[in-house]
Formats: sequence, C-alpha cells, structure tokens
Amino acid sequence: MKTLISIVCFTVISWATAAAQDPVKVAPENYKVLLDNAHVRVLDFTLKPGQKIPMAARPNRVVYSITPGTATLTGSDGKTTTMTRKAGEAWWRDAESLAVENTGETEIHNLVVELKK
Repeated sequence: MKTLISIVCFTVISWATAAAQDPVKVAPENYKVLLDNAHVRVLDFTLKPGQKIPMAARPNRVVYSITPGTATLTGSDGKTTTMTRKAGEAWWRDAESLAVENTGETEIHNLVVELKK
C-alpha cells in the first residue's frame, strides 16, 4: 500500500512540475526570447504543421499572429479548443497551463508578449 501511495504521489508531483515549466525551456526550438525585463518578456514563436508543444505554464499575455494558422490547445484539465487565427490578429490570454499542436497546414508564427507582475 505504501508503494502505491508513493507512486501516486510521485506521479502527481511530476505532472504538476511538468505543467509548471516555462515554454521556452520545454520547446527552445520553437521560442526565441526577443526581450526580457522586469515588466515583459517578448517571444518569437513558430510551430510547424503537426508539431506539438508539451504542457507548459504561461502567464497573462497578448498574442499577435504574424501568419494565419490553426492550433489545438489542451488545458491542464484535458479540455481542448481549436483556434484559427488570421495574420494581423491580436488577442489576450489569461495565465494558464496548456499544450499546443499545430493542426493546420501552414507554419504558425506569433509574437507573444508575456506580462510580469
């Protein structure tokens, strides 16, 4: 019984740690830090068709779509949402942990402005 409890605790702790990771550390080939100061972090983000970014913690942010694209977002609760954006669109996202998959046919290219407290 103690072994089962230990395994469950380890799994929960591992999941929580993975969910809280920085997307730049989780997927450095997809994120380039353009600016990082006490107020914001600006990221250049690209994602090829079919490519996935694992679960990562993301702060409050503004996203600007440089190219059009379609992505499926999976939240830490397992719920999925598909987003299709046009080039030139900007939108707000509250802080969250999520995984991202490019489910479209073109590369996604976004500028992400993360707000710091």
